[in-house]
Amino acid sequence: MTEEQATELAALQPKVAQQTQQTKENNAKQYQARKGAADRVAVLEELEGRGS
Repeated sequence: MTEEQATELAALQPKVAQQTQQTKENNAKQYQARKGAADRVAVLEELEGRGS
């Protein structure tokens, strides 16, 4: 690996790590939103079944 390549790698690594972290955070937010919606559907279906 040349010195130029090593410098390029050192510059890119934090960017990739940041993008990976952002992706994980976005995935977690989306999961929570889907879980909340599924929980709400379950509650509403239960209410519907009771005839309320």
